[in-house]
Amino acid sequence: MRAICLVSLGILCGLVAFGEPNDTPAGASSVELDRVTCGTLSPQWDSVDWWKVYVPRETEILVFIDGIQGNDIDLYFYDAGLNLGARSTGGGEDEVVYGRVPKGWYYIKVQACYTYRAPTNYYLAVLTPEVTGYLRGRADFDLYERYMRSGCTYWIFITDHSDLFDPDLFLAYGDEVLAASQNEGNIDVIKWTPGASGRYVIAVGSYRGSGYYYLFIASRYSPCR
Repeated sequence: MRAICLVSLGILCGLVAFGEPNDTPAGASSVELDRVTCGTLSPQWDSVDWWKVYVPRETEILVFIDGIQGNDIDLYFYDAGLNLGARSTGGGEDEVVYGRVPKGWYYIKVQACYTYRAPTNYYLAVLTPEVTGYLRGRADFDLYERYMRSGCTYWIFITDHSDLFDPDLFLAYGDEVLAASQNEGNIDVIKWTPGASGRYVIAVGSYRGSGYYYLFIASRYSPCR
């Protein structure tokens, strides 16, 4: 996934949308914090979806979209006055923005780009941290045990705000490391669908420096279709 922290740069796709209530901010659909929901876009007749979310206190948040068909969709994040706070406009189907926000209402726009014509389904979530952790230098690790259900899809993120600190993310079951994200930037992500239910270990380790990190976890059992 590509991540762009608040505020970031990108190129607008500029499509005109019509045909559904949530094609405008006034008709924005509600999304619950820490709950993965589904949406559908089509460049031909429904190129934009608007969502709104209420954040009840000042906190770090992470917003992600995860497209299913591999088509290019973009993500925009606005405050209650529809002032753009962040955007993530990479060339693929996965986009992320994150940062600290005050209490209040926020709007999210998910937009299809010109690069495809077929409809695409996507996952969307606005997450708050499950853990705010601190690592004390290179090779320091924090371990978190979590029960994961077979057939359920999990998205695990860590973020930080320091260029001098580089935490990495790992997922293990018993003695086996199943997945790792060792991005040099300020975000790492693992997406995983367990083949067996059980207690898994999420490990966060410092590759470089010390600092605070945020751990976000989202899950959904029923797929978007």
